[in-house]
Amino acid sequence: MQETPAAAQAAPSAAPSLQYQSVGIRFVATIIDVIIAGIIAEFVVFSLQTPSQVSVANVTNGTIPAVSVTSNPLAGLAGVISIIIFFVYYFVLEGAYGQTVGKMAVKIRVLRDDGSKIGYAEAAARNILRPFDLIPFIIPYLLGAILIWSSDKRKRFGDHIAHTIVVKA
Repeated sequence: MQETPAAAQAAPSAAPSLQYQSVGIRFVATIIDVIIAGIIAEFVVFSLQTPSQVSVANVTNGTIPAVSVTSNPLAGLAGVISIIIFFVYYFVLEGAYGQTVGKMAVKIRVLRDDGSKIGYAEAAARNILRPFDLIPFIIPYLLGAILIWSSDKRKRFGDHIAHTIVVKA
């Protein structure tokens, strides 16, 4: 039996309308995420630095222990370790839930272009390309903001390559 045009028009749409999210709300989510990932990175990097020597200094009425902290050879990798932590934070949370803590807080999420849930491959692609949004380095995320403002689906560079969108959750 064929469906009449009137019946086809009356059928409800299966896909809800997606509300693409622009720079402002994404910026707030990014600030929250940078704070959280930064705290994690600082904790990990700090734990690599150990007190190497405790010395006692003479003071007029007694002694005060003075702790001298020197970093071990792994601490020289602090920048690299921090970048890895930031990437893993975004990769794991977006791959598993489509949201980071910041995105959860502001009620936005990452989906595939077709509106389905993203996986780890899309999360990896969009976050590996995140540094391109920092160009020019004078004003961080300026390129990302320009791309979002000029895109009908509000996509930054990583979203274009990973075929993802950021929408209201």
